[in-house]
Amino acid sequence: MRIDLVVPNHAAFGPEAVRAAPQIEAIGYGGLWFTDHVVGYQVYRPVYGSYWLEVLSIMSYAAAVTSRIRIGAGVLVLPYRDAVYSAKVLSTVDVMSNGRVDVGVGTGWSRAEFHGLGRGDRFESRGAVTDEALEVMRLCWASENAQELKFDGDFAQFRKLQFEPTPLQRPHIPLWIGSRGLAKAPLRRAAKYADVWHPTGLDPAAMREGSQRLNEIAGREIPVSARMRREGMDVSRLAARVAEYRDAGCVQVAMDLQSDSAAQFLSDAGEFFDAVSDLHSGD
Repeated sequence: MRIDLVVPNHAAFGPEAVRAAPQIEAIGYGGLWFTDHVVGYQVYRPVYGSYWLEVLSIMSYAAAVTSRIRIGAGVLVLPYRDAVYSAKVLSTVDVMSNGRVDVGVGTGWSRAEFHGLGRGDRFESRGAVTDEALEVMRLCWASENAQELKFDGDFAQFRKLQFEPTPLQRPHIPLWIGSRGLAKAPLRRAAKYADVWHPTGLDPAAMREGSQRLNEIAGREIPVSARMRREGMDVSRLAARVAEYRDAGCVQVAMDLQSDSAAQFLSDAGEFFDAVSDLHSGD
């Protein structure tokens, strides 16, 4: 099981937390995960405020100051971003990091944010937009030798497009398909596209149930992961919870420690990793 850490790029101390990436790598974590929102709205409260470091930018920074740890977006709200441009940024970071990128993908939930970013017309169709964007990204990432690409979809159309460089990771950057709960549409998306299923809000029992259901839909075994929040638990209870997710079949846990300062974040990160190091395989 791989133990990863969610870096609070939504906090006022976010820059210090992101700059701590080398220390987090030295502790022994397998991956760093960054959350995607662009602007703040009251509907985010009390979980998030208005402070956001842009996720693709800080992934690039974290890749530059580390050498081993994987760098992930968890999850990238794909339908309010241009698919080709997103594919290019992620491919660039993958090349510059020597193939260390993971990209979580989700449809988003905040109508207000879609409107704020000029994509209000895509909110109701965001599931279809996401599916098409995944097709576009995989097409771009699979291209070789400056071949000319064409795509004729409902939301993207192009021809004679050349996409270089492609990611170092082949056949493409690993896609961690997110979902909230066990709704049918996200499960179908994960069944079709996921290299890893990356849901939120599921306890270990629901994770096991969802994994079985997903594999039946997909006709293949899809690795599963869990994003956890501390929710006031002490480290011993957190470690026990991580073990429960492992026993439910999870290959990875991304832990959000909900620290309240940069110093506390580093301290919490060290304490938590010590508590779960026997569960961590690094893979």
